[in-house]
Amino acid sequence: MASINFLADFQEVISQELSTLGYPPEPEELFDSVLMRYLNFQRRIPPVIIWTARQSKELSAKSFSKSVNLGLKRFIEKAESGQSLKPHLSTQSDNPDYRDLMFYDWGVFHFHLGTNPHSKRTGFVERTDDLLFAIADLSKAEMYLIDIHPHRGGFTNQDLLRIIENNWPEILEPYTLQGVIGLTYNASDNDINSLRKSGLNTILQTPNGRFLTSMGGGITATGTSIRNRREADRVIISIRQLETWFIQQKAFVEDYFKSKHDKDWADLTFKVKSFELPLKVEEIKTGEVLEIPT
Repeated sequence: MASINFLADFQEVISQELSTLGYPPEPEELFDSVLMRYLNFQRRIPPVIIWTARQSKELSAKSFSKSVNLGLKRFIEKAESGQSLKPHLSTQSDNPDYRDLMFYDWGVFHFHLGTNPHSKRTGFVERTDDLLFAIADLSKAEMYLIDIHPHRGGFTNQDLLRIIENNWPEILEPYTLQGVIGLTYNASDNDINSLRKSGLNTILQTPNGRFLTSMGGGITATGTSIRNRREADRVIISIRQLETWFIQQKAFVEDYFKSKHDKDWADLTFKVKSFELPLKVEEIKTGEVLEIPT
């Protein structure tokens, strides 16, 4: 039997990325733990694409200081010209163990609106008390700019949900419960903070009578992202299926290496070098690289 372990190969790839960030996995850390940490880092950073920025009516109608206005203007320019928005995120955005409970619960990003570089953290802008709260829809390349609020209280401010509902109700449709006529308990902003820290998810009622589940997927009992958990399970299944498919190509692969290198199937050792398409699988002993387009 040829030596094949695509899950171990993927763990090596993402472990290297985490190490580059300065957060290497522990020597005996399980693959599932490494994958969850990797996804937690990856999903909290908007991809570098050309976004269409859409401001809510409430945000457009507000008056801000000159510095906040300039910060918002530059942020939009960056988004719409395909520049990285990472400098505006929390300085913890590189930390795969950082728990962004608002993002897990509501799927809402928060951005700092500084216009100068951070004095201590290279790659970030200066911190601002006023934060821009936004939702990113990757499928449409649209960035919905909800509102700007002070840091204190902004992360649990249910007025953000009201603004989303008034401007883009379609965002809430997938998370709207049908057939619910009322709640015995509707959490306050302070309650939401406590519930998130306890790993508890709650249904919220909007001013227009909509009953919402967590737009961000929710929070596990251990304080991690439910959506990350589901994505991790999907990734594991996909890699196992890919490995199974590759093994099913045994006859073709063995014929190729037998004719070119006089190697039998049992003599071969395969390692995935890149999981980006096309997938690159190297046979270690011969150095041959096979490309799998899909």
